[in-house]
Amino acid sequence: MKWGKAFGAGVVGAVVMTILLSGAIAANFRVLDFSMMWGTLVGLPIGTAAWVVGFVIHLLVGGIFALIYAVVFSVFSGAGALRGGAIGVVHALITGIVLPLLPLVHPLMNNGYIRSPGPYFSGHGISGILFYFGIHIVFGMVVGWLYARMVPAMKTVVDRGDLRIAA
Repeated sequence: MKWGKAFGAGVVGAVVMTILLSGAIAANFRVLDFSMMWGTLVGLPIGTAAWVVGFVIHLLVGGIFALIYAVVFSVFSGAGALRGGAIGVVHALITGIVLPLLPLVHPLMNNGYIRSPGPYFSGHGISGILFYFGIHIVFGMVVGWLYARMVPAMKTVVDRGDLRIAA
């Protein structure tokens, strides 16, 4: 297992996730901006500094989650976009349970300055739930795809999607 490469794949995945979140926000889709959430969670007021600090934290969190993905890839003897996307579903299922607890620890959610997303972004309706799972699936696909390319031993023997087939 290559910890540094896994972490790097997670950072790239977090960047892609941030781009998708930013695009959704720019399109007036009301979702939780993870960068702003992290930045204000550490006590910074809403603004550019909070977003930048939060973005760095989000990149670190993405790298840490990718380490868990790398362990799963090792257990299943291979990485790839499809396997990463499947892990992304599990990732979303687990982390989505925690979202309703954010107002308990977040200083701006418990007083209404930042809206609580609810479990799985359900505070934004069915489209919020689909978006939440979608960005986690994309994160997993990016991590799986990059990790498979950076660690040749994790690539499939005969590249047929995400299956490991002995040639």
